[in-house]
Amino acid sequence: MRSYHRICAYLCLYIPRDTGAPSVDHAVAKSKQWDQIYEWSNYRLACSLMNARKGAAADVLDPFEIEEDWFALELVGFQVISGNDLPDDVAGAVADTIERLRLSDHTCCSARAEYAGDYWNGDISFDYLMRHAPFVARELRRQHRLLPGES
Repeated sequence: MRSYHRICAYLCLYIPRDTGAPSVDHAVAKSKQWDQIYEWSNYRLACSLMNARKGAAADVLDPFEIEEDWFALELVGFQVISGNDLPDDVAGAVADTIERLRLSDHTCCSARAEYAGDYWNGDISFDYLMRHAPFVARELRRQHRLLPGES
């Protein structure tokens, strides 16, 4: 938990101490490669929602291998979308990941919208946003939607 600052590897949001239900996902499923069960390199911190949605699926990108521009955020409904100009194989893998994890369902979009709204309303600082919703913060910066005076 400390190593990943309580950030879910798949949802890229802070996992709260009281209701977040943190879990350990195995990047390579236990059922597929049992000898990797106790290998630190195979662990990903995940909220229980994302861990359950991923299950043993092999069509989800490993968060440790994702490049910065592969995923983007649409700032009206806060849906996760594919980044621009991706090679076909990467675009397909991104789309599969979004679909499998349901990253653009109401629950996920609402959580991202709440963080952005709290920031835009001045209820939280950009530093807090970076620590609790780093993907949202990165996208607000990339899309030039930060509050005046912040860069």
